[in-house]
Amino acid sequence: MLQGIVKAVLSGDSLIVMGVDASKGPPPEKLLTLSGISAPRLGNRGGVPDQPFGWGAREFLRSRAIGKKVSFVVEAQHAANREFGSVFLEDGTSLARLMVTFGWARLKAPAAGEPRSAEYEELAALSAQAEAGKLGLFNSAESGSAVRQVQWAGTFDHAALFEQLKGAPQDAIIEQVASGSTLRVLLLPGFHQITLMLSGIACAGFKRLEDGTEEAAPYAREARYFVEVRMLHRDVQVKLEGLDKNGALLGTVLHPQGNMSVELVKVGLARVVEWSSQVTEHAPALRAAERAAKEKRLRLWRDYTPPNFGGDMAEFAGRVVEIVSGDTLVVADASGAERRLSLSSLRCPRMGKEPEPYAAESKEALRKLLIGKKVVVKPEYKRTFAAEGATPQERTFATVLYNSEKNAAEALVSEGLATVARHGQADERSLHYEALLEAEAAAAAAKKGIHAAAAPPRAAPTDLTIPAARERAKRYLSALQRHSRVRAVVQFIANGARFKLLIPKENCVISFACAGIRCPKCARRDTGADEEPFGNEALAFTRGVALQRDVEIEVETVDKIGTFLGALYLPDKRNLSVLLLEQGLASVVGFASEALVAAEATAKAASLKIWEGYSAERDAEAAQARAAEEAAEMEPLPDAQKQMVKLSLTEIVDGAHFYAQVAGETAIGALQEQLAAACRRNGGEAAWDPKVGALVCARFTVDDEWYRAKVKARAGGEYTVFFIDYGNTDVVDLKRLKPLDPTLGPQAVAPQAMECRLAYLIVSPPDDEADGAEAVSALGGMAWGKPMLARVEDRDAGVLLVTLFDEAQTNVNEKLVQDGLARVQKKTPKRAAPLVKGLYELELVAKTSHLGMWRYGDIEEEEAPEFGVRKPAPAPGSNPWKK
Repeated sequence: MLQGIVKAVLSGDSLIVMGVDASKGPPPEKLLTLSGISAPRLGNRGGVPDQPFGWGAREFLRSRAIGKKVSFVVEAQHAANREFGSVFLEDGTSLARLMVTFGWARLKAPAAGEPRSAEYEELAALSAQAEAGKLGLFNSAESGSAVRQVQWAGTFDHAALFEQLKGAPQDAIIEQVASGSTLRVLLLPGFHQITLMLSGIACAGFKRLEDGTEEAAPYAREARYFVEVRMLHRDVQVKLEGLDKNGALLGTVLHPQGNMSVELVKVGLARVVEWSSQVTEHAPALRAAERAAKEKRLRLWRDYTPPNFGGDMAEFAGRVVEIVSGDTLVVADASGAERRLSLSSLRCPRMGKEPEPYAAESKEALRKLLIGKKVVVKPEYKRTFAAEGATPQERTFATVLYNSEKNAAEALVSEGLATVARHGQADERSLHYEALLEAEAAAAAAKKGIHAAAAPPRAAPTDLTIPAARERAKRYLSALQRHSRVRAVVQFIANGARFKLLIPKENCVISFACAGIRCPKCARRDTGADEEPFGNEALAFTRGVALQRDVEIEVETVDKIGTFLGALYLPDKRNLSVLLLEQGLASVVGFASEALVAAEATAKAASLKIWEGYSAERDAEAAQARAAEEAAEMEPLPDAQKQMVKLSLTEIVDGAHFYAQVAGETAIGALQEQLAAACRRNGGEAAWDPKVGALVCARFTVDDEWYRAKVKARAGGEYTVFFIDYGNTDVVDLKRLKPLDPTLGPQAVAPQAMECRLAYLIVSPPDDEADGAEAVSALGGMAWGKPMLARVEDRDAGVLLVTLFDEAQTNVNEKLVQDGLARVQKKTPKRAAPLVKGLYELELVAKTSHLGMWRYGDIEEEEAPEFGVRKPAPAPGSNPWKK
């Protein structure tokens, strides 16, 4: 007598029994036919119909025996390797006796010449009782419905069946297990036989060889056995969930003890697959089960190595300080350290130079949702990205939760302002991936945002921060002053008190500075300028309370470079200027309100930040010393004590503005040789994209030689460059630019061109065909190509204010004034009084003689420009004295 478990029931008298011990893999199994009885046969898809009551007989035996432990003995073996025997349940009940008792099988008569056994006589009596009681096969009243009408797979429209049954659990029997995730299922009560692929998972499969045997992939047999022992010929429910591209049905099998798909994944016998997980509501449970199996390295994941994302992947709470784009933000943690994060499994329209449709809307939605708010960040994975020719950058992807566990990514997807990333099979993804897919489907159905038929009409704001828009900016002053306060959004913070603001009402971007205060300078990456004490701290403070916030401004005026001045109020209505002063991060300048003065006094009294160690007595003494020093500086300096420099002009901008090198300087020749050699060395370098402000080597159009230059502007593929050793400009394409060797930069070798102005003189623009052009010609005629002597009268922001002399000691400044080609500034410093007095006298002579600009009488003078403010240089090619 052998022991086993009934794995399958093929008919009313045939069953498959498998071994009990599965510790070493799927146990052996045996097909047994019950001795001494015969039950009706079931039909097949080859066209053979059911015998009457064949289904009923199979169902009776299946309900009593499937999955049960049994004892059996093999009594005979057919020539076709078919074995006959007796099978007994644990309580000793014979299955053959059971079938005869309830009328679902007939007795087989003994072979001719064989005596009838006592067991046969007993079974015959039981069969007679069943026939008398019209049980099972003997129930003639049920004979009309005793044959089922099976809809075999491939004989009906699967799509129509899916539309009829989708979403509703259907009673079913698992008839065959092809692999762990592919089943042959009989749907009840319609008897539709279907091939079902389990949604969201895939198990290892089998390959049929030419000799008819199977070649199993790793863990394929284990997965099939796992399903067979739990579901083969069991009563289950099937929920149809989708169709694949070939028309195969996708669904989930629900057993009273759980979801078979989840169980397969949980023990490491199946993987979650992207393409079909989107159709099932159980996808979150499947992914959770897969993560657990990976962590335990079960079966398919025995060699799994989790990605090493470092030690910064722990969950943390923080505050959002900046929104970079619709899917990228900066969060400051509890220590104040800022971390740049991207939202997991999300893709928003890109900003860039030419923003994609809805890029601005996506960023604005995330800004309104999160900026300044406390959030919980759950880092999930990292990815490394490397643009062609660029340094690889690692990005951290995380789920960001706000307002009691609301998912920021889901909020964006729900409004149609982002899409869900389609990951590769092995890629890490958001823990809320299925929720994101559901939100995306809902947004697409409602045609929201990027799912709409057309992109939104959007007018780009007018940028009033560029130099070319300075005059236009001034025309907005009255509009911004019309209301006491105007709503604005802080786009950029240059230092603690200087901003770039978007004004939604006027659809413009302006430069704005807090009036009446000054913050220390912060470090600038573009210029390399060092910060003043507490400059970066002031920037950090303002950035923490104002960046990308909705604020209000009161505009008082606009300065000459187009920066609006006034007060900025934070979302909580506090005046930012007062806060900076109270923190000791700013000081009062010029006229200021009582509130600002009081705030500064508070910081001084507490010796905060910039007022550390402040003493009112020392401050008063220092002020007196500065006043005395300024008074001394205003005293005229004798000409004999002024610096004299020999110059050689290299560029004439206008009749009073030029660039020059120190005459006889040999460093320029050596520099040019080094530049030529360096440019030859890097001649094969790949294409690059110099930014505005970058220092480069540029090949001058006139002589095809290489010179040091600074990129001033870029338009299309052309670059306007300024040659720092000569003072002239040129327009070249990218082929005439190369990177500058750092050993030849301005820090190593100072720029050789000095910017100079004829002290306190004003001339007409060089494009003025009368006086301006004549002044340029006169200066060039007296000074170009000749060694000149310059007496330095003063310095203004790095520009030398000089009196120029030629070799014959002719005073060029006086000559230009005397000939009516230049006039004298009306506002000059006190220390220049002796020099200016002589120039005024010469100007009076030119006026009375009607020379140059005075030829038609005393010209109508406009207000003279402020001292030190220079006119912009002319366009390249407009100067006849260009190098």
